[in-house]
Amino acid sequence: MRNGRMKWRLIGALCASLLSSGAPAADAQNSNVRLGQIGISFYAVTGGVIQEVLERLGHTVEVSQGSHSQIFPRLGAGEIDLLVAAWLPHGHAMYWKEYKMRAEELAVLYRGARFYWMVPTYIPETAVSSVEDLTKADVLARMQREIPGTGPDSGLMIQSTKMMSAYGLDAAGYVLEPGPHARWIDHYERATRDGRWFVMPLWKPQFINKMGNMRPIDEPKLILGEPNTGTLVASKDWVARAPQRTVAVLRRIDLGLDAVAEMDYLVNKEGKTPREAARAWMTDNQEIVDTWLASVPSH
Repeated sequence: MRNGRMKWRLIGALCASLLSSGAPAADAQNSNVRLGQIGISFYAVTGGVIQEVLERLGHTVEVSQGSHSQIFPRLGAGEIDLLVAAWLPHGHAMYWKEYKMRAEELAVLYRGARFYWMVPTYIPETAVSSVEDLTKADVLARMQREIPGTGPDSGLMIQSTKMMSAYGLDAAGYVLEPGPHARWIDHYERATRDGRWFVMPLWKPQFINKMGNMRPIDEPKLILGEPNTGTLVASKDWVARAPQRTVAVLRRIDLGLDAVAEMDYLVNKEGKTPREAARAWMTDNQEIVDTWLASVPSH
């Protein structure tokens, strides 16, 4: 009898310990999370923050990445649970329109995200202040006609292609050249180092915003669209089965443009991996992270 009472006391103590220990909220059935991200560094650092938060909550995270046209269909097909990140309502409108029926907006990670065309700050504003100025004779005499860009399926490049004819840039001899992100960065670094006159599609948030050597030019027809929110989106099926605390914590995450630009700078200028950059920012901003991870009130 004594041994029986001792056994039940031990079992009770163990259960009480587990309930009160603050163990991760994720249960075994729902512990794996499939995180998809667009394959550009500023998305990767943002994804690094989401991954770190999920792992602190006890989840195992499977990360996959691809271009815009690769990753959004995976969200629609239920092959990923979370996507970092959709630019809404304008930047990724064509993708969101097609796949939003199976997904929902979970958290606004940053506000004021925008597409721009930019030129180096050493080009006088009196010479180039607008896209329309790119066809002026004195500007054409100095401006590089090749316009380097990123992947052709990005919202920025899709809209930039429309700009070429809308502003008569193709007729003036400009050529928009989509390409890998690494080549796009390499061109920016070499061209600014050499002091060349050039224009290129850019956006914020990203590390070049932090560099301070490029400035946006006006785009009067607003083909590039209005400001966006960088939004963490989730499969509706995943939200329905995910632990309540996990969903609540994710909904609290709010990084802001400066944080993303800072992490992207750590990757592109200081050689950190996206995950290292995310952890560095989170360490420096522990109070903010603690507000995300605070306990969820019971209902």
